Amino acid sequence: MGKARRNQPVSTRRRTATAERIIQTLAAGCTSPAEALELLYWSREPGMTEIIRGIAAMPEGTRAAVEAFIALARDAKTVSATIDQRGVLTLTSSEATRTLALAELAAENDVEGAPRLLN
Repeated sequence: MGKARRNQPVSTRRRTATAERIIQTLAAGCTSPAEALELLYWSREPGMTEIIRGIAAMPEGTRAAVEAFIALARDAKTVSATIDQRGVLTLTSSEATRTLALAELAAENDVEGAPRLLN
């Protein structure tokens, strides 16, 4: 600790120490500097923190459905969302539709022991 830090009020030193521990913990959890920079970048996006908090607070099944949809959509640019007057959120994606159609086709044509070709 330098002289400038010793001259700070105790409450400021505590906040600084807490912030440093948080930063060290976050950095230790990242597998690469690029990942740490990406976290910083996303944390600066307006509204992103609230979205992340909202998703984290969802019931496990709801969160799993959102995660599955995002995985099926693959490209976020294919996702569109609407909210109707009842408050129902509808997410759609041409990629998700295509992936589900391929999965349904594979399930319908599932023959015991046959190789599965989806493309």
